[in-house]
Amino acid sequence: EEAADVVSEEEEEEEEEKEMDVEYVDYVRKPNLASIIEQYDAMANHPKYSLKQVIMSRRFFLYAHRFANAQFQRTLVFPSLPQPPELYHGFDDTKAMLCGECTKVTEKQRTRPKGHRFIITADTQYGILMDGFAMNTPNWSQEIEISRKCVEQINAMVGDERPLFVCVCGDLVDTESSFSGAIASWKKVMKGWERNLVFEQQVNDFKRVWSGLHPDIALVCLCGNHDVGNRPTKASIEHWTSSFGDEYLSFWANGSFNLCLNNCIFSNPTGAPDLFDEQLRWMEEKLAYARENDATHIFVYGHFPWFLKHEEEADDELTSHSSAPSGWGPPGTKFEDGYFTVPYEWRKIAMAMFKKYDVTACFSGHFHQNVTAQSSWGMPMIVTGPLSMNLHSSIAHELSNGEVNGIGMRIVDVGEKGEFVHKWTLLDNEEEIFEHAIERCERQLLSEEKIAEALIE
Repeated sequence: EEAADVVSEEEEEEEEEKEMDVEYVDYVRKPNLASIIEQYDAMANHPKYSLKQVIMSRRFFLYAHRFANAQFQRTLVFPSLPQPPELYHGFDDTKAMLCGECTKVTEKQRTRPKGHRFIITADTQYGILMDGFAMNTPNWSQEIEISRKCVEQINAMVGDERPLFVCVCGDLVDTESSFSGAIASWKKVMKGWERNLVFEQQVNDFKRVWSGLHPDIALVCLCGNHDVGNRPTKASIEHWTSSFGDEYLSFWANGSFNLCLNNCIFSNPTGAPDLFDEQLRWMEEKLAYARENDATHIFVYGHFPWFLKHEEEADDELTSHSSAPSGWGPPGTKFEDGYFTVPYEWRKIAMAMFKKYDVTACFSGHFHQNVTAQSSWGMPMIVTGPLSMNLHSSIAHELSNGEVNGIGMRIVDVGEKGEFVHKWTLLDNEEEIFEHAIERCERQLLSEEKIAEALIE
């Protein structure tokens, strides 16, 4: 048995030392999009509905106060979280005074003395679990099931444990159309319009599942690099906002101020420098506003972690890497941990603002595993694991602060001024969910191989 253990350890070390070959495409196969195209054509050729029919439709009801119907005018528009009128983009204070809007009680005031709760999730990423497999038929049924279970568990929270809102920190779906150079997968052999088609179907499925969140819980959706690209452009951002609404916004919740960012553009602003500058000006304006109005807390949300260890870490400082699950992607699939953070050139601009305005904490996803770090002045950088596929860093023991790797969500309880606690919690039966997902991919692949062999014979 001891000899077998030694051999196993040696094999694991050899596997770790393998270099991922991004040009390896032997298992790549163009997917069959016939069913998705058929649905798309049916929608395109459908008779136009009247305005009355649209308003009375079940679909319209489901998406009321969700997505683009909640994220507009650079704030969150939700019945149970009324916002002060000055947060609305283009606010006219003269008109507000005349109509009496400014006299209403809003979330700017702390009206819940016991505090409040919100939930952080990340990387639902519909499509990622099949991304590393050579499948003919695009399928993200397991990611849908994971999201459904998460929504069910959140809806089941009651009393003081019921959250005011849920924030999904980016990578809602997997197949943004610019990912033609993705790790060898079916995306590599698809044309731009084909990837767009898959993207739209993934977006529709995400909306269908997450609209099941109870109507008294608000939902905030942020964009990730798989939503707007590794080099966001005006076109890719507008493509996303047409479905989900504003890509950055701010809102109050029980006296705390929440700043939701498109920090994908901080990762690489070269595709949309004007939009980067515009968001930067807006950021400082809102942070100053929050402090001037004595916010009890200032929370910042984005997709990319600003850092993993400390705010001054250089872009090449992290020599560690994160591995994908066995069987996903080409042999030796792993990612440099430094890939996941915002480059220092752009990070230092944000960090200076966060320090100046005493930001309480930053939340993100993207790393597909948990991290709890802290800036030199004490601001927590909290990275939340995925609702899809886990990665595992070679320095996870240094980064995770003892939080287990898995599929789950983060519960944040906000207390008195500046105080909050957070807890990572796994979904019920999460190990079974994830193992089933990988097994399902492997079964589908094996089935397709058998069909192909039968056709050859």
